[in-house]
Amino acid sequence: MPEEAMGVQETLDNHELRLQSLEDYRIQQERLNGEIRNKLTDTENTVLKESGKQQDLSQKLIDHVLQNDVVSRKAQRERNAFTQQQVWKIVGIAVGSGGAVAALIELLSS
Repeated sequence: MPEEAMGVQETLDNHELRLQSLEDYRIQQERLNGEIRNKLTDTENTVLKESGKQQDLSQKLIDHVLQNDVVSRKAQRERNAFTQQQVWKIVGIAVGSGGAVAALIELLSS
């Protein structure tokens, strides 16, 4: 073979090797991209799961606080009602005993 033909053949062989190398690199990149996609999907699933747990905990906290607020307001109303009952009892006793004392004083002064 002439020297020029050898150079063309080497160039063709070199191109073939470069094409094969690029094809191998493309396959490696596709594999790596697939692994990255899988890891991102795993991460997304983990974030969604943890977010759901966080929402559940937040809802439980809100329910707990609101329940305590309801209980606290109910207890306050009951205390106020009891205090009012006691005041009216004392007023009733004072008015009733005031009449009895006045009757006793009138009875004694006569």
